[in-house]
Amino acid sequence: MLKISYIFDYLNIDYRGSEDVVINRINHIRDAQPGDLSFVLNGKFEKYISQTGASAVIVNKNFNSEVPDTCTLIRVDDVQSAISALLVLFDNGKDFSEGIADSAFVSSRAMIGSNVSIGHFTHISDGVSVGEKSSVASQVFLGENVQIGKNVRIYPGVKIYHGCVIGDHVIIHANSVIGSDGFGFTRQQDGTFTKIPQTGIVQIGNHVEIGANTVIDRSTFGATVIEDGVKLDNLVQVAHNVRIGANTVIAAQTGVAGSVHLGKNCMVGGQAAFVPHVEIADGSQFQGQSGVAGSISEPNGKYFGTPAIGFMDYIRSYSVFKILPELEKKIYKLEKELESLKNEQNGTQKNN
Repeated sequence: MLKISYIFDYLNIDYRGSEDVVINRINHIRDAQPGDLSFVLNGKFEKYISQTGASAVIVNKNFNSEVPDTCTLIRVDDVQSAISALLVLFDNGKDFSEGIADSAFVSSRAMIGSNVSIGHFTHISDGVSVGEKSSVASQVFLGENVQIGKNVRIYPGVKIYHGCVIGDHVIIHANSVIGSDGFGFTRQQDGTFTKIPQTGIVQIGNHVEIGANTVIDRSTFGATVIEDGVKLDNLVQVAHNVRIGANTVIAAQTGVAGSVHLGKNCMVGGQAAFVPHVEIADGSQFQGQSGVAGSISEPNGKYFGTPAIGFMDYIRSYSVFKILPELEKKIYKLEKELESLKNEQNGTQKNN
């Protein structure tokens, strides 16, 4: 519960209104009630604001539609940035307890920083270090010599295998696995497979967020590297020896095979797939369900399809593909007409 004057102050905006307006939560413009703070990101939601029950709505500075008298407008340069900043104020963090729970196991050989919380039934192994102000929820496993940075949030059920390194300001959501063995086997002459030991680690940079049930495999040797600012959605598979460049974002159900090097500032849609050992240039963008079968050296390209090709090439190709049955009929008809014309021409020549 926050006074609206505090919200204006938080966003560094002057406020000269009633101090009685109180905001309890952030809600969608269609569902907002008194006590709610809402927002209008684009024009298609403006139609809801004339009848909204929200006590306050964040809008762009050029917004000029009518609003109820009970609604206070908060004008900003960037609505999305303002909402993102305010959501921090309404994040109660109920998944994390305070202090170290009695049922948690913390090795005497672990180093725990100040103001760290550790939840029930969490296991902290020998040699682990957890940086200050980090929160580790219940039923988390941190293997030997895992290093956790400052201000890290690890949600329930996360497993981080031995030796892995997590940077500062990282968020790892529930049931993700960091440092499981890479998928490495050697086929023998008799058709069986022998496991290749996976002796490396996973190294995660600063300000990374990893979605629920995502898996990042340790490298065969060296490190699987997730650079600063990377955002991974739920259910993403990152194989051994992969490197994902800074500020790259990857949507759900994407699979990145072994030894792929994704550049910086890439954007990958859901259910995309990368074959092993490809190198992808900085700024590349892939539509959902793209299948990337080769390296890309030109930066800032846009791709779609399987195997992935240039986005506009795919769109033009698809416009033809979807009418192929009709084209087949036309071609078959033209072939018959052409054959008929040839027969007529041959008959005429013989008569002459």
